[in-house]
Amino acid sequence: MCTLGGNIWLTIPLIFLVIYVIFKFITALVDEYICPSIEYIKEQLNMSEALAGVTLLALANGAGDVITAIVASGSDANGVSYNIGALFGAGFFVCSMVICLTI
Repeated sequence: MCTLGGNIWLTIPLIFLVIYVIFKFITALVDEYICPSIEYIKEQLNMSEALAGVTLLALANGAGDVITAIVASGSDANGVSYNIGALFGAGFFVCSMVICLTI
């Protein structure tokens, strides 16, 4: 980890600046690409805003996992075991932590 020579007065503000820039880029990405896509799909399927928000945002959130699973499965024999482990781990996490915290 880069600590800038142990200078904490420079490291901490730089970390916060990097986090701020990352959030600004994510906000711009969502405003530019994801929101118009969800609006288009919502209008084509004649969905309410609440239903579109629940289903389509969940779909957009899981798209990275699906793409990773497809790429990992097609790479080699170890990719399939990685794919099964990642999907099982994610499912186990959702079942154990998220459900327990929401009940």
